[in-house]
Amino acid sequence: MMKFASHEPFRTASQSVAWQVYCYGVLLLSTAVVHAAPPDTKSKPLQLWCSQPAGQWSEALPIGNGRLGAMVFGGVDQEHLQLNEDTLWSGVPHCYDNPDAYQHLGTVRKLLAEGKYEEAEANAQKMLGVPKYQQAYMPLGDLFLDFGDHGTPRDYRRTLDLETAVSAVSYRIGNVGFTRKVFASHPDQSIVIRLECDTPGQIHFELSITSPHRFQTRAPSKEALRLTGTVVPTTEQGKSPSRRLIGPWEGDGMKFAAHVRVLPENGEAIAHHDKISVRNADAVTLIYTAATSYIDANNIDADPAKRIDNVLQNTRDKSYAELLQRHVHDYRELFDRVAIHLGGTESNADIPTDQRIRRVTADRRVTKGSRDPKIAELVFQYGRYLMISGSRPGTQPLNLQGIWNNERHPPWGSKYTININTEMNYWCAEVANLSECHEPLLRMVSELPTPGANTARVHYRANGWVAHHNTDIWRGTAPVDGAQWGIWPMGGAWLCEHLWQHYLYTLDESHLAKSYPVMKGAAEFFLDTLIENEDGFLITSPSLSPEHSHGGGTKDGLSVGRAGTSLCAGPTIDQQILRDLFANCIDAAEVLDIDEDFRTRLVQARSGLQPMKIGRHGQLQEWLVDWDNPNDQHSHVSHLYGLFPSSQINPRDTPELLEAAKTSLTQRGDTGGWPGAWRVSLWARIGDGDHAHNVLYRHVLPRFTTNLFSQGSVYQIDANFGATAGIAEMLLQSHLTDSDGNRILHLLPALPAAWPDGSVRGLRARGGFEVDLAWEDGELTDVHLRSRGGEIVNVRYRDRTETMKIGAGDRRLDGLP
Repeated sequence: MMKFASHEPFRTASQSVAWQVYCYGVLLLSTAVVHAAPPDTKSKPLQLWCSQPAGQWSEALPIGNGRLGAMVFGGVDQEHLQLNEDTLWSGVPHCYDNPDAYQHLGTVRKLLAEGKYEEAEANAQKMLGVPKYQQAYMPLGDLFLDFGDHGTPRDYRRTLDLETAVSAVSYRIGNVGFTRKVFASHPDQSIVIRLECDTPGQIHFELSITSPHRFQTRAPSKEALRLTGTVVPTTEQGKSPSRRLIGPWEGDGMKFAAHVRVLPENGEAIAHHDKISVRNADAVTLIYTAATSYIDANNIDADPAKRIDNVLQNTRDKSYAELLQRHVHDYRELFDRVAIHLGGTESNADIPTDQRIRRVTADRRVTKGSRDPKIAELVFQYGRYLMISGSRPGTQPLNLQGIWNNERHPPWGSKYTININTEMNYWCAEVANLSECHEPLLRMVSELPTPGANTARVHYRANGWVAHHNTDIWRGTAPVDGAQWGIWPMGGAWLCEHLWQHYLYTLDESHLAKSYPVMKGAAEFFLDTLIENEDGFLITSPSLSPEHSHGGGTKDGLSVGRAGTSLCAGPTIDQQILRDLFANCIDAAEVLDIDEDFRTRLVQARSGLQPMKIGRHGQLQEWLVDWDNPNDQHSHVSHLYGLFPSSQINPRDTPELLEAAKTSLTQRGDTGGWPGAWRVSLWARIGDGDHAHNVLYRHVLPRFTTNLFSQGSVYQIDANFGATAGIAEMLLQSHLTDSDGNRILHLLPALPAAWPDGSVRGLRARGGFEVDLAWEDGELTDVHLRSRGGEIVNVRYRDRTETMKIGAGDRRLDGLP
């Protein structure tokens, strides 16, 4: 019998007491134990661990506080932290708009209408921004602790604890036990490194810090090391080798600085010109911070040294124990909101993470209990860990690599690719109860209308604002890279969906009031630029279906992956995004009780949009013309935006389109990386949990490396966040409403047979609700709902639905029969 009950707010009184006891215990342990023994080697379920140091960057463990990021290698002879700061980019403030672009718009539209796709795409190359490549996210530098060759280690262990966001290394040399702990503190805006030993006077090392940019390092005192530098152009920039896509610029770029404070306990610190040596210490605390000259997209005149000094002043009187306590308290306030258990045994946690990944992915079975469910729990919570570590209010949004990048020429510039990748990074933010971490993206969306309005005027002679498939820290909105990728005017419109989704989850009308002008401006652009096709429907032109070539220039008229022409008119994804954008503007204006005339215009325009089509192979057409090749197993499935993240395609309202979308998904095949992570959510929306699970285990997880980063041909972080979102989508869906506009919470809509027993606590649902679930033998057994502002809700499980009134508080509910 399924039970529905109310639930206390997130932290009960007893939990608060327990939390205070925990924090006090951390403080006592940290202050009382100077010569710390190596930590308990027993594995924790929510812990990444390895039995050897990182041999390369993709094996190091990531830490971050939203602004500062580091990859911790955990070496024995040398510790290495590769360092990032989220505002350090190449280039300088710049407008990419091309004043010559508009004169080619009419020609390109005419050629597309005539079916001359290759000629249209060639002409569209003249519509790109200036320069045609944007700028790139940069590494800041590297911090080294050189211990020398002090013997062969045993009992080596390198960990990342997701429950505390602390990375640790422990090992023994002879009879001496060494430990290092590293964490990135958000409240103190620092990375803290703690070295301890169970034998007095055994800690010796040399500290240095370098940068791949123009820099200098000096030791102003025996307890401080400071680096200053400037990002400058290189001869390679502007040549754009494959996947680099970095534009040229002139003059010095952004300035930056980093500082390490060295606090030894006993022993001594000795300052050299550009290094510090520590000798015979019992324990050492290092406090690192960094800053850049970035103020906003138009101003890089801040003083990074002054910013560093402010941080250092705030940490000057804090002990290591206090820094650790403040960090853990801040982090767990976010992380502890959600718990997930998918069955299986905890014994798998005793296997190193890289071996667990190999074991899971080597198992080709998909039957009940055949795979390690605990690895899915770890992957789910790792996505939440990366979100907390990489995206905090006031920081920059997560780019293609989050905040972790070690290359001056990273793949695709490690920028914001807004034809899916940036959006995917934030799919899990709301449902995984990390709404605050959504703020950097929402703020970036609010910053794009100013440059985007100029792009609309210069490139299209249109009102409103527009952004294409990429943006960077300078908030470029013009089309870039090449016409076959960049002439896609929907990036800003897709980002506006996040503004609306944040409102649906939080019911925050103040947020909606600030977001509505942004959404309205995006809609105004399309009201000015949509054209009628030969069937009398409104479509975009020119445009494309992201990163997929159609069959307009091929002999048999079938799509050919990335090998052909992409430019077209009215691709399916554009029409889907516009339906959402227009509907969201209409609904927002109604909530705010404003703009009645504009609502009427949008209702009329929305009704005139080109409908979705079903093609000759039974598939959902990706383009207006039936070009879909059933043998073209392309990674992108852009036309399935309407299934997920949108809800336009669903079994209740559009069963035929749902079957067509399923056919398309089957024909495109399963894959890994971020396309595989998207497929997990797509199959979950179809209701096929076993297929979603199969994609996760056979395709997505095999590309995860030792540190659980997704590493296909290159590293991108979107698969991590997409996997977290996909697992959540298998357990809870809330994208539909009833005829009265009340939210429908669909419980366990795509539960796979491989997870017969489990529970999840703290998932968020649209409409202002929070949900806990438990199930046994594949049957839902217990449900708790909390209202965060919602009132009427429809609870659905399998073919049963019950309408309930929760109200603004928490109270007991009746169960489903």
